[in-house]
Amino acid sequence: MASEPYFQVSVPTTHREQPGRHGLHIFTGPASSSEEALHCAREACDAALAAQRRDTDREPPSPIRWTARGVCQEWELDWKAATVDFWQNEKSFDYPFPIVCTLQ
Repeated sequence: MASEPYFQVSVPTTHREQPGRHGLHIFTGPASSSEEALHCAREACDAALAAQRRDTDREPPSPIRWTARGVCQEWELDWKAATVDFWQNEKSFDYPFPIVCTLQ
């Protein structure tokens, strides 16, 4: 059985209080298609933000296939402008990991 390919979902961000600050949040994980990768990234982001808010009224989606780290509520993610590509470091968990820089 072949494993699913790894995708990279790149989502442009803008700081909510300082709109001149822009960045890019990158999510990576396995998926069967680019549509599924986008769905998984958004689901992981929503779950991470809910956990930060301690949002007990909302159950996290189940099952969550991807996890998200470094998601901050101060940043607005532009999901409509997100791009999905095959992850260039597919199946390699050795350094260097993709580097995400926030423009200031």
